[in-house]
Amino acid sequence: MYIVKEFYKSTPFNYSEEIDLYIRSIRRSNQILEYEDLHSLLLKRKNWNRTPVVNNVIEFGCGTGWLTNTISYYYQKNVKAIDFTTKALEVAKNAAKKLAINPDFIQEDIFNYEDSNLYDLVISMGVLHHTSNCKEAFKKISKFVKPGGRLYVGLYHFYSRRPMLKMLREYNHWHGEKSAYRLFRRMNSTMMNEDHSYSWFRDQVIHPNETQHTLLEVKDWLDELGMKIESTSINNYRNIRKVDEEQIDLLEREFEQYSYKKNISNS
Repeated sequence: MYIVKEFYKSTPFNYSEEIDLYIRSIRRSNQILEYEDLHSLLLKRKNWNRTPVVNNVIEFGCGTGWLTNTISYYYQKNVKAIDFTTKALEVAKNAAKKLAINPDFIQEDIFNYEDSNLYDLVISMGVLHHTSNCKEAFKKISKFVKPGGRLYVGLYHFYSRRPMLKMLREYNHWHGEKSAYRLFRRMNSTMMNEDHSYSWFRDQVIHPNETQHTLLEVKDWLDELGMKIESTSINNYRNIRKVDEEQIDLLEREFEQYSYKKNISNS
């Protein structure tokens, strides 16, 4: 993990020195609405006494804090957030202060973190695939899910990720980082802040450690942990407790062609 920690030391992912960028983004819209299952879970209440299903949350790899701060701001949950990058945590804390919310930010490596508490919701988005061992990191954070709780994880998808990553890394190899970054900017033209867009480019294209995964692979991990899949973006968040592995495999493979058309053919 040392090489990843050093990579993020100067420029964390989703980083900008302009704190108001984060404030405007969170106040302007609730980005969690893009994750239908997560939004529904955060609003869900128990039928018999109408108390929330999720009261306490822990996020692993919070970075600059957009997810933790959004959950705190829109859903008023008690959130603890873990990350090992000083610069990212400073942004997250400053943004939380301006938003008048109070998540508990802790600086620690995922593999070293210990906590006697269990949580209604354990969440990690876009993080575990950058660790030294994604499966072991997945198992580690699952330890903090209380009985009946939820584990919500976002990983780079093998089929969706492959066409874009191959193109940009080859372009970076043959034409250099500056040219690859200009191409990345053209592909992501809505990112107006230079620091912010460059932090995304570094994370998406030149990260020193990355793995990609399939839903069926993650299902095997969950089976080992005695956990079940409830929903996934791969089938637009429809209930998936009964997994048809052949159908899911075919659906996953279709994403490669979709990604190629979106990121390469239309670029």
